[in-house]
Amino acid sequence: MRGRYSRRSKACCLAIAISFSSYAPVSADCRSALDSPEWPRIARSIASLQLCEQIPVGPNQTARFQVESVDFCSVSNGVSSVTARALLTCEAEPEALFQTPPLDSQVVATITLDTVECRIRDTNLEISGEIGALLSGLTETQEIARNWAQSQLSLLCAMYR
Repeated sequence: MRGRYSRRSKACCLAIAISFSSYAPVSADCRSALDSPEWPRIARSIASLQLCEQIPVGPNQTARFQVESVDFCSVSNGVSSVTARALLTCEAEPEALFQTPPLDSQVVATITLDTVECRIRDTNLEISGEIGALLSGLTETQEIARNWAQSQLSLLCAMYR
């Protein structure tokens, strides 16, 4: 009796798991850039993005820009999206008249790109916390991020052509 109950419960759990998996949303073809052989090169170029330096006064030096994830997803023929998440710490210059404590934020960048034409279609940069409030007041922040992303994409495309 005990063996039959165990088989039934295993079969029931398997059936439930299969039925739930059939209702799961189908995801796009995505992969993490952190696992790719190109990651060290990509990481160096990401590290060159200096968001804190856009702030006119206060914590305007990038102390840390730590990438947590970079996911590439194929959306359709020749169109991909990239979502990157990073931790950002901005601090005041050592020579600043008024020293402020370092400020931490999370950065989420979403980029849609045309891989055939090697161009950025759309970008969105979201920065949390006080740094986000400071940078969102600067109209050129989104444009700087878009231009930087296009320059990096152009470099990558030139390497693979």
